[in-house]
Amino acid sequence: MTHELELTEANLDAAAAAIGDGPVVMVNLLRFRDTTDYPAGFEATYADARQGYYEGYVGGFRAACAEVEVVPELIYAGPRAAGVLSGTDDDWDEIVLVRYPAFADFRRIIDTDTYVRLAKPHRFAVLADWRFIATVPR
Repeated sequence: MTHELELTEANLDAAAAAIGDGPVVMVNLLRFRDTTDYPAGFEATYADARQGYYEGYVGGFRAACAEVEVVPELIYAGPRAAGVLSGTDDDWDEIVLVRYPAFADFRRIIDTDTYVRLAKPHRFAVLADWRFIATVPR
């Protein structure tokens, strides 16, 4: 089952209301495309989806972070080793955990023109499927 890769305002608003203020850790479950699918005319393409994510998407994301002076903390990034108790749709390629000072900071990052131009095209081009889950400390 493939899910939409777009972060809609409705999804973001609902998440913001549920999360509130304070630190948030975002869980990214990533499934890469077998073949990248960049839009025509986009120049910074990668043939390998993982490389497109970690160099293209993350590079553009970091540039957007610098623009709004938000410093997220990478907690973990690595491959899924085994599904100990998982379903047929849980065969993820990579799992990435990132802590933000607040969910509002994440939104400031993705609202920049830098993110839209330099990072977002990579996300659509390299990911076949994605889950994006917010967690907050107790």
